[in-house]
Amino acid sequence: MSKTLAMLGTASVLALTAAAAAQAGTIAGRVTDASETVGLEGATVRVIETGQTATVASDGTFRIVGLAAGDYTLRVTYIGTEPRDIPVSLASVTDTVSPSITLGDDVEFVDNILVIGQRGALNSSLSRQRANDGNVAVLTADAIGQFPDENVAEAARRAVGVNVLNDQGEGRFVSIRGLSPNLVSTSINGVRLTSPEAEDRQVGLDVIDADVLSSVVINKTLLPNMDGDSVGGNVEIETMSGFDVDEMYLRARAATLYSDLEQEFGWRGSINFANSFLDGRLGVAGSLSHQERVFGSESFEVDGGWETGESVAFPNEIELRNYEVTRERTTAALNFDYRVNNELSLYLRSTYSDFSDQEIRSRVEIKLEDADYDDVNSSGDLAVLSMSDMDIDRDVKDRLENQLIFATDFGGEWLRGDTTIDWSLSYVHAEEEEPNRLDTDFRATFDSGETVGIDVSNPLMPVIHYQGGLTTQNIFDASNYENNGFELTNGLSQDREYAGALNIRHDFSLNGAAAYVQGGVRVRLRDKKYALDFDVYDDTNLITLADVAHTVDYGQSRIGPVANPSAVRDFFFSNLSSLDYEDFDSIIDSAGASYGVSEDVTAGYLMGSWDNGPVRVVGGLRVEQTDVSAYGYEVFLAEEDATVNGVVLGDDTLFVTPLAASDDYTDVLPSILGRFEVAENVIARAGYYASIQRPNPGEFAPRVLVEQNDDDEVEGEFGNPDLERLEAQNFDLSIEWYPNNDAVVYFGYFYKDLENIIAPVQYSNYTLNGRLFDEADTYINLPEGEVSGLEFNYQQALDFLPVEGFIVGFNATITDSSAVLADGREIALPGQSDTVWNAVLGYDHGPWDLRATVSTRSEYLDEIRGGADEDRFVLEHSQLDLSAKFELSDNLQIFADLKNVTDEPYRAVTRPDGVDRIEQFEEYGWSSVFGLRWTY
Repeated sequence: MSKTLAMLGTASVLALTAAAAAQAGTIAGRVTDASETVGLEGATVRVIETGQTATVASDGTFRIVGLAAGDYTLRVTYIGTEPRDIPVSLASVTDTVSPSITLGDDVEFVDNILVIGQRGALNSSLSRQRANDGNVAVLTADAIGQFPDENVAEAARRAVGVNVLNDQGEGRFVSIRGLSPNLVSTSINGVRLTSPEAEDRQVGLDVIDADVLSSVVINKTLLPNMDGDSVGGNVEIETMSGFDVDEMYLRARAATLYSDLEQEFGWRGSINFANSFLDGRLGVAGSLSHQERVFGSESFEVDGGWETGESVAFPNEIELRNYEVTRERTTAALNFDYRVNNELSLYLRSTYSDFSDQEIRSRVEIKLEDADYDDVNSSGDLAVLSMSDMDIDRDVKDRLENQLIFATDFGGEWLRGDTTIDWSLSYVHAEEEEPNRLDTDFRATFDSGETVGIDVSNPLMPVIHYQGGLTTQNIFDASNYENNGFELTNGLSQDREYAGALNIRHDFSLNGAAAYVQGGVRVRLRDKKYALDFDVYDDTNLITLADVAHTVDYGQSRIGPVANPSAVRDFFFSNLSSLDYEDFDSIIDSAGASYGVSEDVTAGYLMGSWDNGPVRVVGGLRVEQTDVSAYGYEVFLAEEDATVNGVVLGDDTLFVTPLAASDDYTDVLPSILGRFEVAENVIARAGYYASIQRPNPGEFAPRVLVEQNDDDEVEGEFGNPDLERLEAQNFDLSIEWYPNNDAVVYFGYFYKDLENIIAPVQYSNYTLNGRLFDEADTYINLPEGEVSGLEFNYQQALDFLPVEGFIVGFNATITDSSAVLADGREIALPGQSDTVWNAVLGYDHGPWDLRATVSTRSEYLDEIRGGADEDRFVLEHSQLDLSAKFELSDNLQIFADLKNVTDEPYRAVTRPDGVDRIEQFEEYGWSSVFGLRWTY
């Protein structure tokens, strides 16, 4: 902590000393499109005589300070239009001039490709990327709020270096440069989001609807004024400000949604508003969207791996799963910006998102490991098994999951001469709730000795053959399935953070170049906890599957009768008092999962910048002090006849002991980024920064679950409060070429040296706190690992073609990673695809706006298990999406989107004998959106 305080004091003294320096002239103007209503964010304003530059903000404003009295020429550049030179004069060193600059004057606003449609979004994205200090990818809505994707994750999929992990066929978690979503941070309007997930830090970006977005900025490099706990990068979500437009802006959108697999319709609607009041001093912007989508999936899965020790390999358990999902998403944003005077501005920005999934999973588990292998009749690609004592389960999961994220930020900015002081106070609340989730199982045991055949000629899709009419009749007779118990779950995860920040910056001229020094402090107080109430009820003879059976549409195999979730729920709550409650199982799972973690981070930084026009260097040092404390429980179940502390127990005995843990540490995180204009329209970048990633709360929390049987064999699962944070040294090189002011060609290289990688591990004969475990599952730090890769990005408006309006884009990332496990085995990092690429072909001319997108990734390691023959891999995936928009009038547009056109499945495999053998095959079908958009 002493290092932190010392640095904070130094930063404050230097910044305040700089603030006392002599004033100089200021140019504070605004850059807009030809209509003078849309600020051209990302435009660059350069003083030709001094080389000083400024980047235009979202409201179109810019500010250049530290100028002597005299005549100057401003050169304004923006992708999609020719540069413009503007003369200005400063009468004295205390003078301020405010030029209003327009670009694209030869084009009417309603047809203005500078800011409207795909071309407008391309211009904005490339301009902001070009002007940025670091390596970023920017995805923007156009000037009338059109964003071509469904949620934030789907939008991020189009950026170079980004891979998106799907849930039920929809993008959810973002991976940057091959690193886990838990190593990627997420912010909204500058406020770091916490995670509603029970165990993790990752934020599911399907929670936030794209209709409320202004832009998504993916920062792949960090500066000292940014939080240091991000190894992959940061996803910054931006919503609209009332100052982004000069006239009242109003947009309404309504659409119908369709799922081919479920043959069900849903709907989606949104409304967006922005305007300024009080003579332009108060800006108000608001967005509200709601979506209700009915969809599903069909999954064929293997549990327990494959048996490869017989003459024909076969899965130990086959699961047939049918999912029916009703997903509702409500997102609202409300932003206030108030200019008290020319020096002081205040803001209040709030975002709310409510995401719910009502999921019904009907599952059939065919437990082949209980059957006897028939070596005589098995041959070629057909495994034959006797059904003697083989179980088949038919269960249903009836689960409602609610996720909520609320973020609010109050702050301000004070301009005093060449000094800028800004501050913010923020609050974030995220939670995930599972109220009254009900899992119900029905089981039949077959001991007739009849047989079942498994055709494994295609190891990616085995086929089940029930042999004999009696076998088939019995398997699909619902009355043969007796109740095998109920599980009622009430889980609540909450993650809150209070934060405050203060920054002081002073701009000045240094040897004719623009420079600034900046210092600041930031405090984050985070509290995450998870409470689980898990109730287990024994089987009952009051009900069989026949009493609650119904059917579902399932195309991958014959699934037979499944339980009706409504009928099961009605029975359960009507007969709750008659069911046998399992005390031990309920307490074990409830107490074993519950925990809380408090994490306080105090940070300070000092940084500076030097910019002479062609060369810009930004660097500094950040110090973060972390204090963390946690609680959990040790749950110890000893069976009857087990020996505990020298005593032989006469009954099953349960011991529950509260646990606590704490840690504190300090990190010094340097950063330096350089931006070099090596030729006209050619920009090179080089950067280095250090960063960390703290352990996931569920990994750090002191939770211990121990079971000792009557042979005194001990198994355990536990968190690890001794985990070190992951530390990364990050290096970045890139070069960008902007030919003809309507395109970009980008090449990049990155390298990350990682220490203390956190990974799950399973030990045999492991000792913890003096207790010997025959088998133990926990988390450890791997000594080191690395990630490196190449990036390429090409985007261009093909204005040179005889047919106007075509836009093309292609980006690709090639990544390599390695880490060494505790047993010496070398692996790639989980979630890292060697190759990810995206291609876009668009047409934007007149009333038509058309787009085709292909997104492809190679396979990746999904789960680390006992060895290479047990690890789980997700196979390659490619998806084609189409969209079309047509302008019916100046204000009314009709649109249609078609997703996953070729019905690409999700496939995961294991390789027990070097052959890809299926573990999960899941299909979603295609989906469509059709609707109207009205803009005023």
